[in-house]
Amino acid sequence: MDMKLEALVYDNYKSLNENDKYIWKYILNNKKECENMSIQDLAANCNVSHTTILRFAQKLGLNGYSELKFYLKLENKKKYVFDKEEILNVSDDIKKTIDTLISRDFSDLCKLLDESDRIYAFGTGEVQSNAVKELKRNLLSIGKLVNAIEGNDEMEIMTNFMTESDMIFFISLSGENKRLNKFAKILKDKGVSIVSITQSGNNSLSKLSDISIQFYTAEVARLDDNLQIISSSQFFIINEFLLLKYLEYKYSK
Repeated sequence: MDMKLEALVYDNYKSLNENDKYIWKYILNNKKECENMSIQDLAANCNVSHTTILRFAQKLGLNGYSELKFYLKLENKKKYVFDKEEILNVSDDIKKTIDTLISRDFSDLCKLLDESDRIYAFGTGEVQSNAVKELKRNLLSIGKLVNAIEGNDEMEIMTNFMTESDMIFFISLSGENKRLNKFAKILKDKGVSIVSITQSGNNSLSKLSDISIQFYTAEVARLDDNLQIISSSQFFIINEFLLLKYLEYKYSK
């Protein structure tokens, strides 16, 4: 398992309620102690029930509390420091992403934007939700209305109304958000056109998508509180290139 606990929280953040966020804050501040803590002890320290702890783990896509502790043990074995070479690595990731976008043919996506009756977009985390808002703003400038879906509950409702004449953008860091991929599978079976924006790799969401746009990124650093830092500007770079490529598709000579 190369997926880190912080990345799982980051990619499932919209599904977490206030209790879940408190549990995560407690774990962040007490990682070493939590490594050997029973589910009952963790529940008592967080003033929640043990079933709330279990549901928190499941919202991250884990099988249960034992798998959560397994991730914690992996994390606690490592000492994280900032490597100044990461500045060059981030720059290289952004450059590789831009080079890929420049050379990529967007005509399939542009054609889909023109032919779809309705356009939807959904992001899995806080940054992804901001990217959805930026996508909506960019496409509105060329006369394309994007229906931004807020939260998993709304996403679940909207899957009942989408048809094969619609399209949806799914914006996810890892492409391995189990709940999101469940929605994607339902929509794929209904014939809805799916466009995914994820980090590079052969992830599950890209496999379900009609069109997959990928970018390069990696963990940059861990702060003193073990908070993971990941370069995410690529979400917004893709939005800008989508606008530019559409203008090229429609108006270039």
